[in-house]
Amino acid sequence: MKILIDSLGLQARVHLRDERRLADLLKELAAQPGVRVDFSPSEALSTEQLASCDVLMLTTRKMAEADYTEAEMDGIQSFVRDGGGLLLMSNHGDIPGQPYPDLTASDARLARRFGIGIENSFFASSEWGRPVEISGESLNREHPILCGIGEANSVRSLVVNNGCSIRTEDGVPLVFLPAAMRDYREARTPALRCFAVAHDRKHGGLRGRVVVTADSGFIGSSGTTFPGAGLLDQGDNLRFVINILLWLGGS
Repeated sequence: MKILIDSLGLQARVHLRDERRLADLLKELAAQPGVRVDFSPSEALSTEQLASCDVLMLTTRKMAEADYTEAEMDGIQSFVRDGGGLLLMSNHGDIPGQPYPDLTASDARLARRFGIGIENSFFASSEWGRPVEISGESLNREHPILCGIGEANSVRSLVVNNGCSIRTEDGVPLVFLPAAMRDYREARTPALRCFAVAHDRKHGGLRGRVVVTADSGFIGSSGTTFPGAGLLDQGDNLRFVINILLWLGGS
């Protein structure tokens, strides 16, 4: 299985500068049998690049710096329709009057192609600055990504900092936002809003699979702080991402 990481994504761009941000994730992926990981060129994704991979990983596109072109979105949609796997990791929205940019705008445009709504929201802990653990009934334990692919690979908790919120009518909720989170942008309730959702061959008429998450920063390596604290070693964050990628690749 070949995974292509979009070099224009926020987490990827940071990693390609410091070689630390995604180092822990890349090390774990390298240990997975039959898995190969490449970064795309630092330009708009082409149909040729997409055709060369099994799973595409997008780690937040900033509209002001690297918005998706219409041709890219057409190509990604065709890639999934033809059987490819897509992991689209968005991020937090803005807070009016505060120095937080809206990091959802570009990803929301792409997510709509798959019937998934990414909201411009800023969900974080009600205790500002503290990570939130998501566990228990907030996790869809019936889905392979959460119950585990292979042996002893279940996901029991996630630890996140902040992010947007996701709504979908056709997809499968994977992780709901817990009551411990609040929206600092418009005071939306977390009820029935998701941190992660999935589309598969049974939903949306796709041959491929899609997973959308409300944050990308939690895949950052332990000890990295930009952009945001790296939380990959917290809870079952690492296993969650690995399970997503394996499921997207057809496991």
